[in-house]
Amino acid sequence: MQSSVRPRRHQPTSRIAKESVLVAWLLLGAFGGHRFVLGGYTVGGIYTVLTLSTCFLGGIVGYVDGFFQIIGTPKDQHGLPVVWSWKRGKLTIDPLEEGTFTPAESLLRILGNIFLLFFLPYVVVTAGLTLFETREVQETASRFGLFTSLFLAPLFLVQLLGTVRKARLQIGMLEKANASTRRTRLDAIARAASMLTPRGTLVLLTGLAFLVLALAYHWAQLGVIAVLALTAFYLVTSASALLSSFIVGRFSNNLLERGAVVHRQYTPNVARAGDPVKDVLDVKGVPVPPGFFLTVAGTLPTRLATEVRHVLLPKSREERLSLAVHLERTPRGTYDAPPLRIAFTDLLGLTSSNVASLATARLRVLPAVRPAEVVAPPPTSTEEPDILSRPHRFPTEDLFRFREYVAGDDTRRIHWEMSLRAGRMIVRTPDSRESSSKRVVVALDTWVPPDWLDHTGVIDDALDSCVEAWLAVGQRLVEQGEKVTLLLVNRAEDGTLRPEIVAASSNHAHALDAGARAEWQSTFRIEDVLDYGVRGLAQDRAAPREDVSFDNAIVVTMRLMPPNMPRVARETTWVVYDPNDALGPPPRTPMELWVDYDDTGRTLSFKEVMKRMFLLPFPVGAEENGVLSRMKRLEGRMEDRAHRLALRQSAVWAGRQALNAMLAQPDAVYRLEPLGGRLRLVGMKGSARAARQVDVHQGQRAVGNAARYA
Repeated sequence: MQSSVRPRRHQPTSRIAKESVLVAWLLLGAFGGHRFVLGGYTVGGIYTVLTLSTCFLGGIVGYVDGFFQIIGTPKDQHGLPVVWSWKRGKLTIDPLEEGTFTPAESLLRILGNIFLLFFLPYVVVTAGLTLFETREVQETASRFGLFTSLFLAPLFLVQLLGTVRKARLQIGMLEKANASTRRTRLDAIARAASMLTPRGTLVLLTGLAFLVLALAYHWAQLGVIAVLALTAFYLVTSASALLSSFIVGRFSNNLLERGAVVHRQYTPNVARAGDPVKDVLDVKGVPVPPGFFLTVAGTLPTRLATEVRHVLLPKSREERLSLAVHLERTPRGTYDAPPLRIAFTDLLGLTSSNVASLATARLRVLPAVRPAEVVAPPPTSTEEPDILSRPHRFPTEDLFRFREYVAGDDTRRIHWEMSLRAGRMIVRTPDSRESSSKRVVVALDTWVPPDWLDHTGVIDDALDSCVEAWLAVGQRLVEQGEKVTLLLVNRAEDGTLRPEIVAASSNHAHALDAGARAEWQSTFRIEDVLDYGVRGLAQDRAAPREDVSFDNAIVVTMRLMPPNMPRVARETTWVVYDPNDALGPPPRTPMELWVDYDDTGRTLSFKEVMKRMFLLPFPVGAEENGVLSRMKRLEGRMEDRAHRLALRQSAVWAGRQALNAMLAQPDAVYRLEPLGGRLRLVGMKGSARAARQVDVHQGQRAVGNAARYA
């Protein structure tokens, strides 16, 4: 079931503009110039060799490839989509739009499907009759065309009606979910019109090729085989079209009336990071007639690293059937799963008719709660411990002084042993009184430069550790008796980003929920967030702004740019996650990625190389064993590797500059080190004694932009 709130997410885009790809295709498409611009040097080189080795005749392959790249959404060497320059960095996407075709791709698929099924046979036969000497066939061509039209016309009509019906049902569900846009509507029509699988397309093209060969070599037997193969192909296609046109009506109408014939949910739908979670699909009242399978497939959000695949055998499904997939990973965050693709597929795998459906679900994974170990910075004569390393003294741990008893003293403080020795009443009094609780703000810095929003898939794991440290520091200070306020930037119920204040001592569940919703953003800098916290404190205390400040401010961050901090507290402490550590170990070599194809930890050795070369990587019969599937999978892994390598150098350099800037300030700095089940904060420098001035204008710098905090 889809939640009523679906905030639009930023969609990463490549720095390469689509205009440059278009120009390269127009000028050097035959030589794969567009592929070189996209960073695909291997594919571009293949097109160049093909063009030169065929005296430029093979250049048509490069031009056709470039045409489809321009019509669709090409990707660069990092796997980021390449868009027009006016769209770069400005795209957002609804979870229900994820995985949908662009409008241009949808129109191309609609026209291509119609041409492939109903016009390509006429084009191929007409070309064969024109090129080859087939007088006998030409004499009966009109009769053959008439019979073919009579055979294909019902199929075309059923396909047209089925496409309209399925598309209307799908669009109706999108409207109910408030997700009906031009893109989703065209995508619904394109998927309703698409029937052929890659195997079905290959069978159609093979039958047409045999028909052309029969015309070219006057081989009647081969022509008969080709016609029989095409007849069988179109019979299967007709059956699939009829099935999807009539049975899908009942399926989708029930879905609209009851809310879900295919009901999807995560179990549990709220979990802790690392806990086992299942994606459960309940199917009821979905009949699967003989000769067909009901296939359910979908890809969960990237961080979950899980694909959903189910196949229902031919059978009447009046009873309830529960299907489940265990998630490979459950990192912190909020995940809206894209809709599953549900289709009727024939036993031969030639056709796949999509069913109108909107089976989505939401999962919220709360951050793990880990203890924080604090290692104090090296002592110096010019620095002193900050709030994290300063010893916290409880009343029972205080030192005492002694004096003679005075009337009115608490008799419970009489030290009897010392009184007997002195011959008079001696009382002990505390050397100091328990200091009052400090006002401490612990802020989570989720700001990154705008360009880095296109790379959040690589740095999301780093945010998990920052959130855990943010919670651990807040909990540690609460246990010490401090008045702790947690600050971060989150999405509100209406989907907009805004700072949020969490009282750490009152509601730990609220803090966990806020941590689960944290995400990288480039709208609010840390100084804006702290100003917001000061204004919130002023409203709570009803005090003048100049009288309000925090005693201590602690900022948990992975800085990619030197900070420009206001003095909103008498003492500021930085907890820094070094990007070199945050990005994890360097990516593996291409050979290691090839050997460890399923990320199970296979090491590069002679035995593993031989097994990889001569054995199928997946069980016999799996679609992943196909050459194209294996190449596509390896290409995706190589894109991720190139992405991480490119980011590492930039992130390490930026992080080093930011850290040096923080060390030059009079603030305490700690280095965050996640170690298995705990966190360690290693002090790099203490707080300078002179850093005690507070900005009297704190909380007022963003007054002009107060509307965006409302």
